[in-house]
Amino acid sequence: MASGKLVSFDGTRGFGFIRPEDGGPDVFVHVNDIGLGEDELRQGRIFEFEVTEGDRGPKAINLRSPRTPGPRPEPAGGGSRLTAAEYTRLVTELLLDASPALTAGEILVIRERLTDFAGVQGWITD
Repeated sequence: MASGKLVSFDGTRGFGFIRPEDGGPDVFVHVNDIGLGEDELRQGRIFEFEVTEGDRGPKAINLRSPRTPGPRPEPAGGGSRLTAAEYTRLVTELLLDASPALTAGEILVIRERLTDFAGVQGWITD
């Protein structure tokens, strides 16, 4: 299962592109192959997906929102913590879902403050 950010989607034509998190070329995505409603396809949103070879290159199928981890135990009690990168990705996704009208600058400021706070609390690892 791959993961990446939806960088464009044309609702009129029913297709767009996902930029994989692990690099490589953008992956074509068509509304008929994804298993989601068009209302869920917002630019900047992170998805997990399978990659198949289409007529013109890699194609994403079976999109879904990444699993959001459930509550984690306190680190002092032996529980695991999120890495700073995982935490940042999840906070970004939550902010985009909560308020799609936020600007990139607003998201960066909020995300930085939340990440700093989580670090001070010992909720994340470096």
